[in-house]
Amino acid sequence: MNETTSPSVSLTSEWFILPGMEEKVLSAVARLARDVEQQEPGTLAYLVHTPRPDADGLQSLPPQVPRKLLFFEVYRDAQAFLRHLNGPLFTQFVADYGSCFVSSNGHPYTTVQFLVRHAGFMRDVATPEAAPLPAGG
Repeated sequence: MNETTSPSVSLTSEWFILPGMEEKVLSAVARLARDVEQQEPGTLAYLVHTPRPDADGLQSLPPQVPRKLLFFEVYRDAQAFLRHLNGPLFTQFVADYGSCFVSSNGHPYTTVQFLVRHAGFMRDVATPEAAPLPAGG
């Protein structure tokens, strides 16, 4: 099956943290990621990043928003994505920590972009070997 016809779902999502909530959010999202890994086998990748501070001359332009989370997620298929989105881990995270983020209409304001993978791999930071991503993820 080629990458563009695979049933897997890949996306990025940005969440904007309110000032003073960074430590609380980072602790909560570390727990969320661990729980998703342990309890949602249809979630194939769940990576959460913050912008890297201007260190070692790596800052890109335009300057990054310092209080932002970027999620990169890969799901086995649309059903796995919907199980995550509507499941107890994610809905409880939003209920408990949604107020730590910029909001719109009473919900955390997020941007989501669904992706089609055409090439690439994921390497585990702890090991030098590449772990292949699922086709289309």
